[in-house]
Amino acid sequence: MNPDKEAALINERIDTSFKRLINTRYQINVVFNHYFNTFNFLMHVAHPKKRSRSIPLHTVDTDDLVYLESLIKRIQAHTQLTITYTGFVGEKWPSDLRPIQKIMGTREDKQYLN
Repeated sequence: MNPDKEAALINERIDTSFKRLINTRYQINVVFNHYFNTFNFLMHVAHPKKRSRSIPLHTVDTDDLVYLESLIKRIQAHTQLTITYTGFVGEKWPSDLRPIQKIMGTREDKQYLN
């Protein structure tokens, strides 16, 4: 696992999926899969007159938050897209101990458990 190579792969897939269509919202979603101890990177594409979809970008086979943080920094240096986090309730970034996922309500993280 090399964070430079994985970040380059994710950034390349972001560039191919990012079509720059007007009235279309693009964001990156990072999902923590607790069952397989992996991080899944998805691109969520939403257009008001079309069905929204998520495009799988890459799966990182580790649950190390230090590794994820270095990967996120490399992705943020490449793109200005919003990055959202799912499945990180109670987890904190190792560098500054800020919460990774902002909790808005009691039912926010349960949407993926059904």
